Amino acid sequence: MARFLCNGCSSIAIRTMRISPRRISQQALARIRRGPSRRAAVETVGACIVAFLAALCAAADPPDSAPPRTWPQAYAIDRDEAAGILTLRTAYYTVEQDLKQGGAVTRIALAHGKAGNLLAGPLATRVRDANGAILTDLEDTNPHVTLRREGLAEIVTVESALKGEDGRASDVRVKTTLQYRWGYVKIRRELRAPAGTSVREVCPVSTILTGGLSSYGYRKGLTEEDGEPAFSFGSNVWGKLRPDHPSDQGLKLSHAPRSMIFVDGGQEGLEWFAGSDLSQWDLRVGGQRRAQCLLERSASPAGLALSIAPVWSPEAAVPLADDCAFDFYLAFPILDGRAQRPWLHTTFNRNRGDWVSRETILRWAEKGVQTVHCHNDGDYYDDGLFWRDGAYPPYPDMDRFDKVLADCRSAGIRTATYFSNKELHPDTKEFQEHGQEWGRKNRKGDLRHNFYRPQREFGAQMCLRSGWLEFLKFSIDRVLKNHPLDGVYYDWNVALHCSNPLHEGSADQAAAKGHWDIDELLDLMEWTRQRVGPAGLVIIHNTTTPMFATENFADYVVATEWGYGKWADQAPALEDLPLEWSLAGAVPRGVISYGVLNAKSPRRLHRLFALEALLGGVTPWPAGEEAFQLAPLLEPLGDIASYRFADWRNGAVQLSHDKSAAAVYSRRGEAYLLLVNLDSSPREVACLLRPDKLPHPLDAPRTARLAGGAAAAGTALNAGDLLGDGLKLTIPAEDAILIHVR
Repeated sequence: MARFLCNGCSSIAIRTMRISPRRISQQALARIRRGPSRRAAVETVGACIVAFLAALCAAADPPDSAPPRTWPQAYAIDRDEAAGILTLRTAYYTVEQDLKQGGAVTRIALAHGKAGNLLAGPLATRVRDANGAILTDLEDTNPHVTLRREGLAEIVTVESALKGEDGRASDVRVKTTLQYRWGYVKIRRELRAPAGTSVREVCPVSTILTGGLSSYGYRKGLTEEDGEPAFSFGSNVWGKLRPDHPSDQGLKLSHAPRSMIFVDGGQEGLEWFAGSDLSQWDLRVGGQRRAQCLLERSASPAGLALSIAPVWSPEAAVPLADDCAFDFYLAFPILDGRAQRPWLHTTFNRNRGDWVSRETILRWAEKGVQTVHCHNDGDYYDDGLFWRDGAYPPYPDMDRFDKVLADCRSAGIRTATYFSNKELHPDTKEFQEHGQEWGRKNRKGDLRHNFYRPQREFGAQMCLRSGWLEFLKFSIDRVLKNHPLDGVYYDWNVALHCSNPLHEGSADQAAAKGHWDIDELLDLMEWTRQRVGPAGLVIIHNTTTPMFATENFADYVVATEWGYGKWADQAPALEDLPLEWSLAGAVPRGVISYGVLNAKSPRRLHRLFALEALLGGVTPWPAGEEAFQLAPLLEPLGDIASYRFADWRNGAVQLSHDKSAAAVYSRRGEAYLLLVNLDSSPREVACLLRPDKLPHPLDAPRTARLAGGAAAAGTALNAGDLLGDGLKLTIPAEDAILIHVR
């Protein structure tokens, strides 16, 4: 992971919210219908009225007063008995369950996404009985459904009978508990059947995804017993299954993966991942794993069929376990529909006591740096003074650390400091007392130590599914209490497989069944957001393992440190960039250049890296001179957040040269077209605009002008040519220009 050195009730408010008192009363009545008593019903009505008045007051405030997308908010619930649809909604996404199809989730829609539904088919439970007949909860037209609330979370419990496709009842039932949290749903499926029941398949996850989610990644569910390295990081294996590309092959695994992420690049996405107890997904009969995961094209309905079956035995039925439960998650990016300004970030450390000066900080501010963090997790200067993971205080001159933070704040730069979510330094008292108890171990009981030089250690790897989680929270809280920081930078922000039996409640000598610490990682991310507050700063690093569920709580994400090929003589084609480069476009991302470039790489490659980042709506990390040079190109836009962004995959702008590409910033009545030439020579291109394809469609543009770039800003252009044969423009070599159309 990263080892870089250097936030009155009036009719106006009602109209703004588009909420009527009648709608609020319907929500209140829905809660009354499911309430256990008249008293509870009255309390619910009172709560709804209070929430309604508070919402009106909030709506009367300026838009900037609304909570950011990272801050958990309550769900609105509608239960339409006639239609049989239960809807849970936030300002950013909607999830629907069909109460006439076993209570299954049938719709997931993002308010600022592309597809009307990320699911082309319901999320079903499927069991194949001993005779091979398919049983599913979708055939139960009258499941038992209850709702309750825990804090901001909504808990929906559905008890369904599994029936054959002809409606024939079986003895198998499923209880599904869905816990709706911020940006994700935690789901538990519990199968219940008479003792001695045998099956050929148990599939807790069966659905059809919309065809746009054609780029995917999965983390294998294999262990050292299968020949995997004991401490495998578990980076995503990437693939594509595009409906219109016959050469793309489907995916077939003989095990259940730990996670799967599906993305319509730069637009939206959906992910599935298993809970911390991995033994639920690694069921074995007679010592043999019998599982299957399939991702394949579906013709009717059109889309991508996904099934994850921990039990798959087509030739012979196997006994159904008495305690058959599966915990898993669905998550989706929280898109706010707003374009993001380039994220310019840098770092600092103690540097042998030569702390960063106020003059340097002022120069950072002049260049546009928005955030910095202290990163000093190794003894790079051979003076013994570095921030050992889990230790405090790290330096004898912490007053100098505080002065850097104060100088940054006065310059308008937000600050964080580094924490590793997986490392604890052996020098610490906590490691000496709890290292074996908290540590991430292999099946032999060995700990994993991370070294950067012989005998020089970052720390030993810990597992969050232990007392390490609470100590880490304590350690973070201690630093935030004592220093004027805006927030945190998390490295190793990833769930990892662990074989320490103590984390499963086993005795020392008992073998672990297998787990990872994903439940606990989500706990940490939710705690962190609450700890720093809605206006606080959360930066996370999750190279090769992006996750919507964790990124939804982060202000910024760092990605692509390693795992990809080096850039030699030229930049890769845009379509060959890593999926995590921009992912779904929900969070400002910093893409690390030093993973593919080095000090000997020609500067033109650094320039191309920054240009391709600009086309994807991301920024090189940490920001270098090329990023600083290109950022002013977007200054004519003014408030970037008032626009919607569409990256180089947009369908609104077409350029005639194959080494040129365009991104779009669009708002009502106008758009800015960012045209980039990736060639080493100047190129004349014909620019054709389809204004109806802009994020905010335009009528035929009346005016066009150059707004930025090498050419003189303000130069008038022929807007009509944009709609005809194309407006001819010359873009300098490895450079960009900006066109404003109205």
